[in-house]
Amino acid sequence: MPTLLPARRRLALGLALAAVVSGFGALAASAAPAATAPTPTAPTPIGLTSPACPVDIRQGEADGCVTQLQLELNATGAAIAVDGQFGPGTLTAVRVFQAAHALAVDGIVGPGTKSALDAAAAPGTVDLRTQCGDLRTGASGPCVTTLQTMLNKLGARLGVDGQFGPATDTAVRDFQAFHGLGVDGVVGQGTKAALYSGNAGSTGTPPPPGTPVDPGKVLAAAKAFLSVPYVWGGGHSLRGEGPGPSLGTCDGYTGSIQPCPADTTAGLDCSGLVRAAYWFGAGFDLANGGDTNQQTLDRHLTQVTESQRRPGDLEYFGTDAHTTTHVVLYAGADPATGADMMYEAKETGTDVHYVGLRTGGFWYHVTA
Repeated sequence: MPTLLPARRRLALGLALAAVVSGFGALAASAAPAATAPTPTAPTPIGLTSPACPVDIRQGEADGCVTQLQLELNATGAAIAVDGQFGPGTLTAVRVFQAAHALAVDGIVGPGTKSALDAAAAPGTVDLRTQCGDLRTGASGPCVTTLQTMLNKLGARLGVDGQFGPATDTAVRDFQAFHGLGVDGVVGQGTKAALYSGNAGSTGTPPPPGTPVDPGKVLAAAKAFLSVPYVWGGGHSLRGEGPGPSLGTCDGYTGSIQPCPADTTAGLDCSGLVRAAYWFGAGFDLANGGDTNQQTLDRHLTQVTESQRRPGDLEYFGTDAHTTTHVVLYAGADPATGADMMYEAKETGTDVHYVGLRTGGFWYHVTA
């Protein structure tokens, strides 16, 4: 790969060369609007190398592939409107880029130009707030790479591949839940602002292994998931995601809502909720994503009597201490009413909620 020149030198060289090969190149570039953020009507970005994009992207195309093209051109020094329309301004910017990178200056964004653009718009050079549209499942490219890198710095465990798949969706939803945002998996204006805020890592980052359990942090983590939908199998790494809301499964589903919504809805089941609460609140993974029976055998759990319960303890319901079907997280006495409360993910059609404690189950303290 040729050595990349500093952005200003690349742009200056490119404008000069483009002016030679295109009689209006420099003029059109200077007249382009200094826009970096997508317009409200711009199509959602699609990675240039995605199968959804043509092998050669040309003038006249209008779609998310062009939105992504414009974002990457701006990330490497251009200043064009991001509207998803491959018009004269975008054509000139493409030719400028090609000339500056010793590519055939034809204004056609083929495999060679795509590769050079992806390399030039490297992670760390993309600002999600100004250079990327709303990001969601299916998006790809440098904007997603930057998002994944930022989420990993805040405690996620993502492969940085530039593909917005289920694991990235889960990490985004976890981040949104811990920052009191709408949990929809879409990285829009509010989520971007939280990612770039000075206290973005104050919640959602698991404590180091071996840290003593702080029940307050565990309960705060559970509280962050209020209103996340109950999903059969949700929160159990069925597709390689870490703890937190995820798509579920219809295997073994017996709920009254039909057809089964679990494999198309991201959320948490009862054991997925307590798993996420202890992962984000205490830094360890109960039963590595196992079900309620497996959780009761986890080395972090010690069985206690109901009279010994304290906030942060887990109550499992079933026929015996290790044959269980449901679990809740004891929240202690409500400051306002004095009533004993719990966090629970109960059943399909409901959300994670904070309600009065039910007793009669098997109780466990959780320690590091």
